[in-house]
Amino acid sequence: MAINPRRHRASAQARREALLRAAMEVAAERGMAGVSHRAVTEKAGLPLATISYFFDSITELAQEALRVFVEADTTQQLALAESLRERHSAPADILAAFAETAAPRRPETPALFEVLLHASRSPELRGAVTEAIEAGRHVAEAAARAGGASNPDSAAILALAHGYALHRLAAPDTVAADALQRGLRALLLGGLLDQGHIELAVRLAESTATQPTRSPKQSGPGPLDIASDSDTTAATPNSVESPPPST
Repeated sequence: MAINPRRHRASAQARREALLRAAMEVAAERGMAGVSHRAVTEKAGLPLATISYFFDSITELAQEALRVFVEADTTQQLALAESLRERHSAPADILAAFAETAAPRRPETPALFEVLLHASRSPELRGAVTEAIEAGRHVAEAAARAGGASNPDSAAILALAHGYALHRLAAPDTVAADALQRGLRALLLGGLLDQGHIELAVRLAESTATQPTRSPKQSGPGPLDIASDSDTTAATPNSVESPPPST
């Protein structure tokens, strides 16, 4: 019986994706030390030899799983930033949207932190981790610029988001639902003041202070759903525009 190449390729791609997902789940449940051929294939419901068919090592599988997750997440969040910018969304809505996307979700967020910790001990993962961090900072910069910042500290924004996510995973009762949103607001205001954008900072403070806080959710609609909460595309009175670049 002849083999249908297209069906074979689709089946192989499905198995590969199952391995990547299983690697994330095992890392979240057991840490990187628990990511083995047997643990991953059992989680994926595939034969033990399947990993060797697609990857040269378990480390390569972990690197690819991280890359695929980060790429998908980055694409989605950059699209969110662009959507909010085009809609002239109010700063409060922008802060709420990105606070929600930064809320921890399983298995992705625990797996990410496990990979970060493992990279501190295993240099072979540092390249992939560096790329993940750079991608996260790119998203943080896009989000801050959508909120009105002209030269945001993307490293600080990402570190803040990671810190809140880690605390919510480890001790959820110690972190208020709107803590990250308030933290992002304070960081953005501080950055504007530090750069001498006093008037812009005042407008941002006033616009976010007069709007109700929207609490980020642990799970629920994807981040792009937030941008669809309203059908209006007109600029809101509270929108904050970036100052012209200095010359």
